[in-house]
Amino acid sequence: MRRLLVALSAYLCFYVGVSQAEQPALFDHPQWHSLLHFDRGGVFSQPRSAVLDDAFFLAENGAFNPGAELAATLAALRRPTQTDEPHARCRFPARARWITQMTGEQWPEADCPEWDDWQRRYGDSDVGLMFASGYLGNPASFFGHLMLHLEKSDENGEATISRLLDISFNFGADVPEDDGIMTYMAKGVLGGYEARYSHASFYRNNTVYSEREMRDLWHYRLNLAPDKRDLLIAHLFEIHSQNFDYLFLTQNCASRIARTLELVINQDLTPGRAAWVAPETLIRAIGEAQVDNQPLLKETRHVPSRRLQTERRYQQLTRQEQQAVQGTWPDVERLDINNATLQVLPEESQARVLDTLLSHSAFLKQTGNEPSLADMERQLLQARLALPQASSALTPATLTPLHEATPSSLVRVEGLYNDKLGEALRLTIRPLLYDLLDSNITRMPSAALEIGRTEFFLTNETVRLRRLSLFHITNLHAQSVPLPALPSTAWHASGGIERSNLACNGCLEAHATLLAGKSYRVGRYLPFVMIGGQARTERYQTGPLAPTAQFGVLTDWNTEQRTLLQATHTNALKGADGRRTHWQLQHRLALGKSLDGRIGIEHAEHTKEVSVGLSWYF
Repeated sequence: MRRLLVALSAYLCFYVGVSQAEQPALFDHPQWHSLLHFDRGGVFSQPRSAVLDDAFFLAENGAFNPGAELAATLAALRRPTQTDEPHARCRFPARARWITQMTGEQWPEADCPEWDDWQRRYGDSDVGLMFASGYLGNPASFFGHLMLHLEKSDENGEATISRLLDISFNFGADVPEDDGIMTYMAKGVLGGYEARYSHASFYRNNTVYSEREMRDLWHYRLNLAPDKRDLLIAHLFEIHSQNFDYLFLTQNCASRIARTLELVINQDLTPGRAAWVAPETLIRAIGEAQVDNQPLLKETRHVPSRRLQTERRYQQLTRQEQQAVQGTWPDVERLDINNATLQVLPEESQARVLDTLLSHSAFLKQTGNEPSLADMERQLLQARLALPQASSALTPATLTPLHEATPSSLVRVEGLYNDKLGEALRLTIRPLLYDLLDSNITRMPSAALEIGRTEFFLTNETVRLRRLSLFHITNLHAQSVPLPALPSTAWHASGGIERSNLACNGCLEAHATLLAGKSYRVGRYLPFVMIGGQARTERYQTGPLAPTAQFGVLTDWNTEQRTLLQATHTNALKGADGRRTHWQLQHRLALGKSLDGRIGIEHAEHTKEVSVGLSWYF
């Protein structure tokens, strides 16, 4: 009788576990879908997991059927351990943990050396995001890059970003080295690449982003309860090195990290059917999200690039120390350690000067291959080692984190007067990202990156398209401090449809423009000049190709006001009809985080246009 009662009890427990685990509410649970990476509103003809590896699924059709995958997972978890293969609880610790939380069912004991090693290395780590600011040297990095970040706590329970051995999980496409830029862009947008999570020590990412590419890093620490943190870390074990779908606009680092975090955050962090998902979209969602009635964002820390560190060091020097910097290293090819402006300073001041120059030499080594830099760095190190070790600490820059900066999408309404066309309204819509007047150091200073900017001309009688800018990119490569610099190129690239004549609303032409030149900062002024060419259609213009020259001045009056004066001259080499010069003056006044006012004056071919308007950023 006693044996019968025990058997009956065991059967009832087993039955309850099965019924609880297999009820539709469980395999339709959002967390189960997150564990399988069944994305919300996917682009596939039928719902399916974004994971491409068959080994990730225990059911034959598990990539398409979360119910079948749950049943196969339960069967594998209940199976006794085998000596010749790892148990399911070793392969899928997050699934095992989650089902136990939901049903209370326990699994057979198993020896899991790989999972145990993972727990020793990453268990109890604080979870966060690492954002690398935008980089115009690579189309995939225009919008910045996101990584998951795990950091161990110190003996006081506090995590610290100074530990370069912390781990960053990077989600990126597997791109063959022989793929050219056009192939890369086509496959990135249309499909053809696979991507995966890889993990590496933070010092490697710091070297790549902060030192080599001169990109600022922002660390967003998340406020996750221990059980949620443990579930997420277990899930990273399951998915690292798994292959995923990759699309540059929608299936990228931001969307994949969002889907991964949604396992432990009970809300959508990015839109399900958006035409694009940018890292900034997720960063802003993190700043607004709540978990367990507490803010998800615990803390934000800035990791400055080598470029910014050098600028900060120089700006914190006294006037005499700055003069010594310029006297010691007057140009890239000449270093004078024994110059009088340095030698007359106290040793502590000399140390600050040399620390600044050493930081600058590290910057130059990453931005060029000047052969004399290694010898100059050796001289600087020898001089610095002869001075006291102590030097004043670098005061961190006070920068606005991305989630608090002006949003990148905008709608602008302007009243304008054209002396040939009369009065009208101009409606501008820009999905992404920033122009020269609203760029900032949080994204990329003295640069412009606009995608999909569209302008309409509105009157009582008509609505006309005036511009569709597929892309509009400018990088002025401005230097903020007077230190010797290697040659750098200011450049501009744009393509789209716009008016060929300021006096005509219907004269739309397609164009592609590429310019290159120089810029040089003088106080608050940044003059620049670029030359190049324009390829265009010919319906309203003379000639398909036109040499083009552009010059201008970008002026920073203060943090709220900026002015751009710019002139562009095109010459189709077909007489007077092929020469056109367009002048433009724009001024921006920031009225808050999400609002600004703008005034503009344009002149071309005896036509003037004046505009006044408001922009709303969202």
